[in-house]
Amino acid sequence: MVDVYIVVYSLLGILICLPALLLALNLLMPQVTSRIETRLEQTPGKSFGLGVPVTAVFLFFIVITANIPGPGQASAFLAAFVGMGLGTLGAAGMSRLLARRVTLLVSPSSEALNLLRGAVMYELACLFPIVGWFLFAPIIGITVIGAATFGLLGWLPRPAVIEQVVVASNQ
Repeated sequence: MVDVYIVVYSLLGILICLPALLLALNLLMPQVTSRIETRLEQTPGKSFGLGVPVTAVFLFFIVITANIPGPGQASAFLAAFVGMGLGTLGAAGMSRLLARRVTLLVSPSSEALNLLRGAVMYELACLFPIVGWFLFAPIIGITVIGAATFGLLGWLPRPAVIEQVVVASNQ
């Protein structure tokens, strides 16, 4: 029975800490999460397209090196650690996007509270049985990894043609 309590309370602790981690990343790295948010909002298809090979490379490298004792297992652990970090940064950008969109729905709100709301919405959507586990979480997970890669590289989407015309006419 103690084993069941350990698992249940460990999961509850993780579920409580994830929104706080995403909020902290948004507060500590606002430029990076803003670039990720921009990518997720304007080019989700391109983010998914980049996320597929990046995720595949991480998974392939981990599968290949995980069975090599010593340095191989250490490099597999390091690759998994970097991949999870990339996914967490992407999730922080996604929670920023959700926070910006939820701002329109709640009248008295603060930015920090909306970031927390966005993180909780993201987490709960991934936890929804069957659809969240096997459809939403993998697709969004790959997309946020691609957006995080774009964000860390500093590659922002090109401005739309309408924006270029407006900027040119104002000069």
